[in-house]
Formats: sequence, C-alpha cells, structure tokens
Amino acid sequence: MQIQCPANVRLQEYLLSQGIHILTACGGRGNCAKCAVRVAAGKAAVNTMDRVWFTPAQLAEGWRLGCQVYAREPLTVEIDPR
Repeated sequence: MQIQCPANVRLQEYLLSQGIHILTACGGRGNCAKCAVRVAAGKAAVNTMDRVWFTPAQLAEGWRLGCQVYAREPLTVEIDPR
C-alpha cells in the first residue's frame, strides 16, 4: 500500500492520524524493525537505527524504520497492508 505523507510531520504520527497502524513492538524506539517502510518518492534521512537494521543496498532502495522517519518534504511510502 502506498501512502502520501505531507512535509514537516513524523511519519508514524501521520499514519496514526489517518487510521493506519504500523507495527511498533518496541514503542517507536527503533529497536525491533517491525515498522519497516520503503520510501518510494521523496527523501528521508538515514539515521543510526536505520543503519543497524538495513544493509547499504536496502538503504539505497529507500528502506527506513517507519517509527523513526520525520518527513521534511512530502513523501510517498510503501507499507505492508497487514
């Protein structure tokens, strides 16, 4: 499922406001990687926890921890519909 996220919001908070829940077993601390999303359009910064969970190739493909993404610009993200 692709979701459009506006600029200047935390992705997880925006998704919740739209009634979309991503798995965050760790409470949004980036410790479980159950919230993996792929940024299909736009740029999301890579943080330390992203580097822990994803390979350089996956990071280049746009994989990020959804609980850690702050959208500084509009983003299109792909999430698992489950």
